[in-house]
Amino acid sequence: MTVTTGTTPAGSPPGVWSHPTLRVLLVAETTSMLGTQLSAVAMPWLVLQLTGSAGDMGLVMAAQLAAVAVFGFFGASWTGRIGPRRIMLIGDTVRGPLVALLPVLYYLHCLNTATFVVVMFAIGAFYAPYLASQQAILPGIVGEDERLLGRANAALQSATRLSVLLGPTLGGLLIALFGAPTVLLVDAVSFAASALLLSRLLPHTPSRGPVPRRSPVAALRLLLKDRLLSSWSTGLALGEMAWQALFALFPVIAVTREGGSSVVAGGLLTAFGGGALTGTLLAGRLMRRVPARTLALAGRVGLGVAFVALPLHLGLPGLVCLLLLAGLLNGVSSAPVATVRVLRIPEDRRPEALTVATALALMGGTVGWVLSGTVAQKAGITPAFWGVAALQALAAVLFVIGALGTQGAAAAPVSAPAHPVKDSR
Repeated sequence: MTVTTGTTPAGSPPGVWSHPTLRVLLVAETTSMLGTQLSAVAMPWLVLQLTGSAGDMGLVMAAQLAAVAVFGFFGASWTGRIGPRRIMLIGDTVRGPLVALLPVLYYLHCLNTATFVVVMFAIGAFYAPYLASQQAILPGIVGEDERLLGRANAALQSATRLSVLLGPTLGGLLIALFGAPTVLLVDAVSFAASALLLSRLLPHTPSRGPVPRRSPVAALRLLLKDRLLSSWSTGLALGEMAWQALFALFPVIAVTREGGSSVVAGGLLTAFGGGALTGTLLAGRLMRRVPARTLALAGRVGLGVAFVALPLHLGLPGLVCLLLLAGLLNGVSSAPVATVRVLRIPEDRRPEALTVATALALMGGTVGWVLSGTVAQKAGITPAFWGVAALQALAAVLFVIGALGTQGAAAAPVSAPAHPVKDSR
C-alpha cells in the first residue's frame, strides 16, 4: 500500500510530508497518545481517590504491565495474522470503551479495585501489539528507502514525545479543574477519534492469501538467529531497564536531596523530555545525509558514556544538564534504531517479531522500575546510579557487537514449522 505523490530530484527520496497517509497516521497517533498521557495521570489518581491505598494503586498499574508482557509474547502470532492496520484499528476501537467504562462505573458507584484491575489488564493487552504495528506499517506507507523510512520514524516519534512532554502537565491541570473521571472520558474520545481517522483514511493492505500460524517462539527464534537483531533487541531491553530505573529515582532524589519538592521531580523529567524531543527532530534532518546505522551507534555509545557521570554527585544543575544531553542522544538514535531493525526483519514477519521485541523491551523497563526503588531504599541513590550506568554501558556494547560484521546483510528467513490457516467455511 505504498503511497507516492509528487516528484523529487534524482537520488533524493520524497519528503515525509508529501505522503498524505503518513500525515493521517501522525495526526491519529498524536491524538490517541495525548489521551493516553492524560490517563497516565488520571488513572492512578482515580485509584487513590477511590481507595486511598497506594498498594491498590500499584496493583492496578501492575495489572496493565502484566498484560503487556503476556500479550506481547503470546499475542505475537495473531498480530502477524491480523496485520498492522487491523491491530491498530482494533486497539483504538476497543480501548476507548474500556477506558470510558471506568468513569461510568465510578459514577454508578460500582467501581472497585478488582474491577479496576480487570479493566487495566484488558487495556494493557493491546499495548505491545499496537506499538509494534506502528513500526511495521510505516514501510508499507513510505516504502523501504532507509532515509525516508528513518525520517518517517522520526516524525512519528516526535509526535509521541511531544504528547509525553505536554500530556502529564495538561492532565494534572484538567484533573484539578474537572476531576479524574472526566479526564478519562477525554482519553476515550481520543481513541475514538484516532480509530475514525485510521478507518477512513488509512489504506487497506493488499491481501496475500492465508497467513501461516507461527508460535511466539518462532518470532523469538527469528530475533535470536540474526546477530544484529538479537544484540540490538537485548540492548533495547537493557536500555529501557536503565531509563525506567532512572525515572523511578526522580521522586526519591526530590525527597532525599532536594527537600521533598515535587517541582524537582517534574523538572528532571521535563529536562529529559525536552532533550529527547529536540534530538528526535534533529534526527529527521540528520537522516537526510547520515546513514541510520551510524546515527544509531553514535547515539547509543554516547548514552553509555554519558551515563557514567550519573554517580559523580553532579548536583541538581549538573543532573539537569546530563538529562538534557541523554535525552538528546536518545532522540537522535531512537528513530535510526527502529529503522535499521524493521528493515532487517523479513517483511512478512515484521508484525510478530516486532511485537515480541517490544514486549521484551517493556518487560525490561518494568524490571528496572521495580528494582531501582528497592536498591535506592536499601543501599542509597549512588549505588542505584551505578547500576543504571552499568546497564546503559552494557546496552551500548551490545549495539556495537550487533553492528560489527553485519553491514549490508539482511536477515534470512527462519525456517519454522507453520500450519496454514484452515478455511472454516
